[in-house]
Amino acid sequence: MNNPQGPDNTHQYVQSHLMHNTKQLQYIRSCFAAIAGAAAGILGLTNWSGFLFYALSWSVLCILLLLIKTSSPSQHFVSGWRDIVINGAMNGLLSYTLFHTLLYGLVHLYQ
Repeated sequence: MNNPQGPDNTHQYVQSHLMHNTKQLQYIRSCFAAIAGAAAGILGLTNWSGFLFYALSWSVLCILLLLIKTSSPSQHFVSGWRDIVINGAMNGLLSYTLFHTLLYGLVHLYQ
């Protein structure tokens, strides 16, 4: 039977490998967001400059992941580059905000 939306390519992936890749990607993102948040907190970046720093650091992370770790994202993830670039951005923002707030409060408490 023909699929009108194209061939179903989800059966070409091994579920355990996809889960491992997703866990590794989430670990990398959360560590990087914590480091970026700590750096932004220590530097005292607030308001739009803090969110611009997050967007810039997220972009750098995605470029590094796409160029260095995954030469062909569609081999490692079902949605390809979207799994690396778009998915998880909000979770990264939460980790970033947590570490930014913590270190900003510790460093700039008496200013």
